[in-house]
Amino acid sequence: MRAVGGAPTPLLRIYQAGTTLLGPIVYGRVGRKLRRQGVDERRVGEKMGYATLPRPPGRLIWFHAASVGESLSVLTLIRRLGDRLADAEFLITSGTATSARLVEARIPPRTRHQFAPLDIPGSVERFYDHWRPAAGIFVESELWPNLLMQGRKSGVPLALVNARLSEKSVQGWKRWPDTTRQVLNGFSVMLTQNRRVADNLVAMGADPARVRVSVNLKSTSDPLPVDRVVLDQIRKNLGGRPVWIASSTHPGEEEQVLDAHRTLLDAQPELCLVLVPRHPDRGSEVADLMQRAGLTFARRSMDQSITRNTPV
Repeated sequence: MRAVGGAPTPLLRIYQAGTTLLGPIVYGRVGRKLRRQGVDERRVGEKMGYATLPRPPGRLIWFHAASVGESLSVLTLIRRLGDRLADAEFLITSGTATSARLVEARIPPRTRHQFAPLDIPGSVERFYDHWRPAAGIFVESELWPNLLMQGRKSGVPLALVNARLSEKSVQGWKRWPDTTRQVLNGFSVMLTQNRRVADNLVAMGADPARVRVSVNLKSTSDPLPVDRVVLDQIRKNLGGRPVWIASSTHPGEEEQVLDAHRTLLDAQPELCLVLVPRHPDRGSEVADLMQRAGLTFARRSMDQSITRNTPV
């Protein structure tokens, strides 16, 4: 089933004009952030749709993800599709430096990575003109109007997989029903994580015939690679102590985790917390939180040793 076309709504026209006007400012901010994170200057231009790799011949299937979790969740899917479609090539786009490094370290055969273009008409057009995907698969909550409208204009069938939307996002989209309906019509099919998300998409204006309840893609992914030497050393240092993990934490969450850990230590003094901030560059910030909380800790990135008296 192909998406229904139609002229952009007035709000979409305003969005297109606004993103064109503000594009250089947004690119400047995004570019500075990527450079600070060690991204090569040439690759920063990918955010404006300037490809740094040639398009391979033949059928190219494009996967678009936002950050680390979404990117890693599709690697297994790409690998399995690659086994079934021997003639297909794959492209995965994401938005962050961390996701780029992880994807490139675990990239499947016949796959290449690029930074996703900013949702600016010119950037999006350059992206589609260069890569000419046979199909595009968006992951989770990536609803970018210009990317979707240009895909429809270019005749590229697009799908949304592992779809999830926060209640706040749903209510925001519902404020503009005609525009939301047109954006969602960019997808030929939408596969959701659960029934609630499916119902929300339909309530937002999605064609019910295009919405399917599926499974959480992350639950079908292959186990992540493990450095057995490092794992065995950590286990040896822990010496059989009970462990709990707070993973992929954001600002504001670590304080709650540390408060909970102090409470748990009263009942289990040997308990060890493994705290993993979602963004590694926040390591020093989180270390300051632990110091203020009165908890000693070891930072793996600094090769600090775990002892029987290390609570975090």
